[in-house]
Amino acid sequence: MTPKLRELTARGRVLLARTANQALLGPVSGAMPREYVRSLTERMHQPRFARHVSESLTRTEAVVERYDFPAGFPPRFRRSKAFDERHAYRLHNVLVSPHSGLIWLPGGPVLEESYGSLIRSLGWGDIRHEPLLPVRRLAGRPVVAFAPTGYYHWLLEVLPAAVFALSVEPEALLLMPRGVPAYVLAAAEHLVGPSRIVRLDDIAHVDSCVLAAIEPMSGFVQRAEIDRLRAAFPADPADVDTIYVSRLKDSRRALSNEAEVERAMREAGVTVMHAQDLSFEQQRALFAGARTIIAPHGAGLANLVWARRAERVIEVFPAPWFNDCYARLSRNLGIDYDYVVASPTEEGGGVAPLDRLDALLNEGAGAGC
Repeated sequence: MTPKLRELTARGRVLLARTANQALLGPVSGAMPREYVRSLTERMHQPRFARHVSESLTRTEAVVERYDFPAGFPPRFRRSKAFDERHAYRLHNVLVSPHSGLIWLPGGPVLEESYGSLIRSLGWGDIRHEPLLPVRRLAGRPVVAFAPTGYYHWLLEVLPAAVFALSVEPEALLLMPRGVPAYVLAAAEHLVGPSRIVRLDDIAHVDSCVLAAIEPMSGFVQRAEIDRLRAAFPADPADVDTIYVSRLKDSRRALSNEAEVERAMREAGVTVMHAQDLSFEQQRALFAGARTIIAPHGAGLANLVWARRAERVIEVFPAPWFNDCYARLSRNLGIDYDYVVASPTEEGGGVAPLDRLDALLNEGAGAGC
């Protein structure tokens, strides 16, 4: 078989698979939505999109934010992030998923700004099935999606988007599925009260909604969003000096010697917290009051957005995991940041170096290790 024939055969197989998938899945074809819109602002000149938009607003300005890590930190700690201008829109006659917040036009394209990015929707946050779910008409008042994602993404992406959307449409209803974590319900009731929460498992075909664009690069949080959250959720600081956010009750990326670390922390006078045992308000209070925060890498550290008195953050990276999102969040808030890396084990998770943690607790912020 010649190279050209091999290429034509491969192309034919792809076309055949695409045709079969389109026939089977309708608005979803192959590995991606049949059509998606990266930015409504870029498509407003087209009538098929413009007729669904009654107003376009700027949610956050374009800005470059810098994270001033010590010179001794390795290059994997990113020192800057350029944020594009992000928008919000008043939309009419669209479909909204209460499960993910994804919004799409009737019989038409997916609006990726409602979920963050096409990459997310095809990868770890795969929501390609949602356009195939049953649809229920939800007429009347405008709605704002309030999807119950994992704590980090909900707190730092969904919640600030909802807060902004409600500033655009203060009387809107919050749309969520029936089964949600307690923190989602608590935040919703704080924002709008129980009477304006709509719990629906079907896709909602709504007359009106507000879409506040989600940051497409997960893990990067603008200072403007932090300030927006703090203004919407004032915290009464707890009387606590140092807290340790344990993952003993959460096996994902838990340290192999987590129980031993807990004991050492308590012996050092540190308050040990298990985030899953605390209410949303209690988590805010502990982080608002703490001056030193120690934690293995995990969603509990997203609560740094509430830190008002904090002077230091010490993060423990389970071997071989690395993600600098909380390092950047700390520096964005002007908090000194240090880290240690757990020693790898065959079981995974890693062993936290207790001697190094003890040293960090008894000295000023260093330059990492």
